[in-house]
Amino acid sequence: MANVACDKLGIEFPILQGPMAWASDSTMSAAVSNAGGLGIMGIGFAPADIFKSEIVKKHYIRG
Repeated sequence: MANVACDKLGIEFPILQGPMAWASDSTMSAAVSNAGGLGIMGIGFAPADIFKSEIVKKHYIRG
């Protein structure tokens, strides 16, 4: 689906996952990204150790 948003963000579909505290972790964000959208983690208010552990997790992101 070609449009400006997809072109600028490098995604296949104009789907942006809303960050949801404690629900949109790295697993969910990777799944949305793998499906062609833009996955966004909602961990801004998480303690620092959880924030760091989510950032360093390895998930396959198709390329």
